Amino acid sequence: MNLSPPVLDSAKVLEYAVIDSSVQFTGALHLYHGDTRVGAVPCLAICRDPEVDGLLLFHCDANWNVIAAQIWNSPDRPIIETVDEVKAQAEQYYSGISSKWKQYDV
Repeated sequence: MNLSPPVLDSAKVLEYAVIDSSVQFTGALHLYHGDTRVGAVPCLAICRDPEVDGLLLFHCDANWNVIAAQIWNSPDRPIIETVDEVKAQAEQYYSGISSKWKQYDV
């Protein structure tokens, strides 16, 4: 599988992960694309969008098309500003993902 492109939906990719059989989708993710709940995806990317406070976690298909994005910037939740915080969130949804992250060096 190819590495992530440097930009997804106008956001710079900081780190990305390709999910393989050693990673288990926990089902704890409650993310929707329209009316459809997003399930397990083959790729994740931690991104920074200059128009958005905090970092984003993009859930992508095998061709790095963004299916859905998690943005932690609502008034009732603290903004997630560090890559480590996003990784901790992703680990709740994808057990074992921590060892899969790769830094995107451009």
